[in-house]
Amino acid sequence: MRYLGHASFLLVSPGNVRIVTDPFGPDVPYPEISISCDVATVSHEHHDHNYVSALKGNVEVLRGLDPTTKKAIRFEKKVGDVTFRTVPSYHDAEGGRKRGENAIFVMEFDGLKVVHLGDLGHSLSDEHIAEIGPVDVVMVPVGGYYTIDAGTAKEVVRSLKPRVVVPMHYKTRYTSSWPIAAVDEFIRGEPNVKRVGGVEVNLKKGILPEKTEVWVFDV
Repeated sequence: MRYLGHASFLLVSPGNVRIVTDPFGPDVPYPEISISCDVATVSHEHHDHNYVSALKGNVEVLRGLDPTTKKAIRFEKKVGDVTFRTVPSYHDAEGGRKRGENAIFVMEFDGLKVVHLGDLGHSLSDEHIAEIGPVDVVMVPVGGYYTIDAGTAKEVVRSLKPRVVVPMHYKTRYTSSWPIAAVDEFIRGEPNVKRVGGVEVNLKKGILPEKTEVWVFDV
């Protein structure tokens, strides 16, 4: 797993399927995404999450929203050794009335279940939790304003009980002028926080922690 910034990650499966989540556009002040991949997942159609034209190669784009209705859709798709499925949710706590809908992407490969929450804007219901199922790794927005804030993100993590939590969508040196919070509030008081010391980490079922850890990338 490599953190590209904002809500974008590169994941590479054992079968060498290269996945980029929520690629951002040129007006997002992280280093430009200019990499080859096989699959791009798009949780919703905002410019900082759907800039698939930045990607190289023969990219299969998996969009979580119906292009006509703008509603989040359920689907399941297998690409190589990776199974993708979506769980509909909202970009706000008002049933999508403020910011629209959002798709949670559940990705399974090599015995791992990796969940990307996109721009989740609310706590998860019992139905969401059941539909997502057991989780190994979750990427969760924590910066607030556009998404859930640190407090709600902690609730979401407690409800999913993952082994690894990767915070995303928070203020960094690249987004210092944005009205979102830094990661500090989310990790404050958490017992198991690991500073990765870079932007890349190896994900394997056998080396994941037994108790939930928060992995913070150095961006």
